[in-house]
Amino acid sequence: MSFDVEKRFSKVEYLYDNASMRTARPSRPLSNGSDYDRAYLDNNPLKTSRDPCKTTSLQRNGNASSGDLKELFSRFDIESKVIPWDIIARTRELCAKYLSGSWNKVTPQRFRLKAITGGMSNLLFLVEMPDDIEPISTEPRSALLRIHCNVDLEHLLNESVVFTLLSERALGPKLLGVFPGGRFEQYIPSRPLLCHELSLPSISRRIGCLLARVHALDVPIMKEPMIVEVAEGWLAKLRKVESKVAHKMRLNTVQVDLSKCPSEITCELLSDELDLLRACLENSDSPLVFCHNDLQEGNILLHNKYTIDSEGNLDVQEGEEPLVLIDFEYANYNYRGFDFSNHICERILDYSDNKPPYYSIKQHQFPDEKEQSVLFNAYLDELEQMTNNSSEDRRPPYFVCELPKRRDEAVEQLLTETRRFIAVSHLFWSVWSFMQAEESPIEFDYVSYGLDRLALYYEHKSDLLEYLQ
Repeated sequence: MSFDVEKRFSKVEYLYDNASMRTARPSRPLSNGSDYDRAYLDNNPLKTSRDPCKTTSLQRNGNASSGDLKELFSRFDIESKVIPWDIIARTRELCAKYLSGSWNKVTPQRFRLKAITGGMSNLLFLVEMPDDIEPISTEPRSALLRIHCNVDLEHLLNESVVFTLLSERALGPKLLGVFPGGRFEQYIPSRPLLCHELSLPSISRRIGCLLARVHALDVPIMKEPMIVEVAEGWLAKLRKVESKVAHKMRLNTVQVDLSKCPSEITCELLSDELDLLRACLENSDSPLVFCHNDLQEGNILLHNKYTIDSEGNLDVQEGEEPLVLIDFEYANYNYRGFDFSNHICERILDYSDNKPPYYSIKQHQFPDEKEQSVLFNAYLDELEQMTNNSSEDRRPPYFVCELPKRRDEAVEQLLTETRRFIAVSHLFWSVWSFMQAEESPIEFDYVSYGLDRLALYYEHKSDLLEYLQ
């Protein structure tokens, strides 16, 4: 499994309704949308840092390499609130070349470009046509431009394959164009779900259906779980820190029995827990499937045409899909139980707080078995439908037939599997958070978050240990 350690809390993934926002991951907004509107949207050359009459070698060379593109866009400073003219001109060329059609008619002076996020791994921009230019046929009048920066090539290859496949299967945003160093993605007028909305029956059923479709995919990437290896990689980074990363156990936004927790958290302790985790996973009966691995509220978009009423109902006609999954950068083959448990854990993790520690863990919102069964029944319904519609030579890698035929027994098996994997999610992200505390410049209390998640790991550890009995 390939995980981008800079990404989880450090970016604003999508722009909604032309305004920047705080996503479910606790990152501070990089800017105010109205500031960008004023500074960039009309792209008055007087507001840029370059003479619009001048061109760069990148602008003259239509086949610039990904390295040249990375070098150009890496000079962009999102805090400056000024997009250099050469970036505007280069983006316009990319649109004309890869989106084509009416995009060829847009001059650099009228080109609409809005910065959404900056970071070490990706830069994300929203590009739009002027209102008086009509798109040709079905071509988009807006798109997201993603520029890859410091990305591991193996991870980038996997992520590109996954994004393309999900685009073709209508499980994620459409791929509009790909070029060395980046791509164009569909811009989806939408909003992310809120934490409490994940548990609404109308939403939970839709998520169950989408999860089934994701788990049934046969993706041409490595089909081995790497969850422990990834966590060990983070731990290896922690060992190199001069402070040696020792934290006194304390509770911040959770309530657990402290007698179950060690008094001090060290790298050696975390290493021992990962060794135990490996043994438990090797003895688990959870099948390997293609997983999203980060199915939280900020990664599930609700199309603007749909609304959730005051009673939690979602008015959807048959054949319509109101939700779309995004952010498959963590997606890979993994234990099915991790995808279930991680999503269930996210139902109590609220990252919308604007004050320290910038998160809250609402244990009272943890879904009981009845609430979880809504998700699993929808999941099983979708798997059954896919199984019945599949031909013998085109079967997905995982079927509902691997579960008991009786529905109540199948649901019970999924409930048990999820319960045992709850601790896995907490341990995994606690190790990640301790590493982020040493490396990330983001204003977020990673240590407190890591300690809270680790406390919850010890609270649920006995369920995980059932795999060794």
